[in-house]
Amino acid sequence: MHDSKDFFYENIIPKKSKMESTKILFKDSSDILEYENKKKIINFAKKTNKVFFIGSIFIYLFIILNLTDISIIKQKKSESSNQIIKNKRGKILDRNGEIIATTIKTKDLYVDTRKVLDQRKLKNKLNLIFKDRKKDFFDKVFSNKKYVRIKKNLTSNEINSLMRIGDPGIIFHNSEKRIYLQHNLFSHLTGFKSQEIKSKVEKNLDHELSNGENIDLTVDLRVQSIVHDELSKSILKYNAKSAVAIIMNVNNGEIISLVSLPDFDPNFPENIKPLSENNLATEARYEMGSTLKIFNAALVFENNNELINKSFQISEGYQITPNKLIEDKHIKDKKISFEDIFLYSSNVGSIKLINDIGINKQKDFFEIIGITTKLKLDGINIVNNRKPMEWDEQASKFISYGYGISISPISLITAYSSLVNGGFRVKPKIHSDQKSSKERIIKEETSKKIGLLLEKIVDHGTGKKAKVTGLRVGGKTATSKKLEKGEYSEKKLITSFIGSFPIDEPKFTALILFDEPTKNAGESIESFGGNTAAPTFSRIISKISPILIKQNYSSSD
Repeated sequence: MHDSKDFFYENIIPKKSKMESTKILFKDSSDILEYENKKKIINFAKKTNKVFFIGSIFIYLFIILNLTDISIIKQKKSESSNQIIKNKRGKILDRNGEIIATTIKTKDLYVDTRKVLDQRKLKNKLNLIFKDRKKDFFDKVFSNKKYVRIKKNLTSNEINSLMRIGDPGIIFHNSEKRIYLQHNLFSHLTGFKSQEIKSKVEKNLDHELSNGENIDLTVDLRVQSIVHDELSKSILKYNAKSAVAIIMNVNNGEIISLVSLPDFDPNFPENIKPLSENNLATEARYEMGSTLKIFNAALVFENNNELINKSFQISEGYQITPNKLIEDKHIKDKKISFEDIFLYSSNVGSIKLINDIGINKQKDFFEIIGITTKLKLDGINIVNNRKPMEWDEQASKFISYGYGISISPISLITAYSSLVNGGFRVKPKIHSDQKSSKERIIKEETSKKIGLLLEKIVDHGTGKKAKVTGLRVGGKTATSKKLEKGEYSEKKLITSFIGSFPIDEPKFTALILFDEPTKNAGESIESFGGNTAAPTFSRIISKISPILIKQNYSSSD
């Protein structure tokens, strides 16, 4: 037999390539445990990722919500800041934007006596800083353990001195103070604000001011300064008890200047003297005397032009009551013309004009022109004019030469402006937001004739001292006796002058009034207004007309 090794069984011997296949591993018990561990790790990782994912979402939402809250808070703060700014009291400005009144930040001084290091030392230093305090003031402050306000609105010097002391008992509180940059100049318009006490514009326009609105007044700082200065000089010159000056735009009623003396400094309301706070231009009434005579002329021009050519007998006077004879002792002529009644201010002639015109037309005209109607001025209180209790024929005659009816200066200048502005109703304005309206109340021709008559009074009559070099002006003087205990005084007088300029095309009217001037008493009583108010008018208008009327400026063209 052959040995097997001698034979080659190719068909049953595996090829080498077939024998190099992938090694197959079989799991034992240890492999199963390892798999379970890996499975646990994978499940833990999944749970961890899930928790991390959910946490990330929460963090993301938290961030978004916080950013939203911050935005809302910022917006609220911004709105709050805007509200604070809005609620800061508004300024009072003149027509050119010059500041009359504003609010500034200040500091108030408080002392906490419980925190003071050395009371004796601090008390001595406070006495040196606040020398105006009573000697025992700080003794009382330190007698109890209290938190005490020492002073509001400290000055910068006071603050610096207090800070140098360095005592922890000294505490500053932020505060505000209303200040009036022009001091006395506009006191009777602005009034004052001191804590909760307010007056005039500060009171009447408080709603606007407290909401942060600025109030633009119609007054002009430059003009007001000149008027105040000249009227102050005149009140001393004529030794008058008080004085008033008003400058008004005849076309829109804007008050360019208003001065009432005596006045006060609204920065120190505690120093206001009795009666000095009264705005005599709007809160006082006067029997205006001869300035009312010009309304007689308007009545004639409106109703009976035939009287213009009539002559009037005045030499015998006029028996107005059984006990009172009205005379024109200052006029030598026995008869005078219609024009002379106004040039020489005839009382007798005025009475006779009203006799011819009639009481009813007088009453109607006074209502139309605004003398007997309620006058309103936004921001300022105006007293009602006082009519006679019974407007009969006798009262009508007294009114014809300026007695028996008491009117405010603002009422007089408003009515006069209608006489010279072409015949349109005027509504006085001190606040520039007030709207103007145009309503004709007298004939244009009447207004032109009034202007010519007023110019003649200045050129040839009682108003000669009202002349202004280089400017055509017209106006009327007045002197009225003051009523005392039912009798008219021979010594106590109201003197005034009311005039318009330029009279050929009136733009402005000015009223000057003095209460009880005692100098120039040597002059005749009839021309006393011509010796006090008229020259004051001249001095004022000569200085303010270049500001108000452009053509008065010198030109290089």
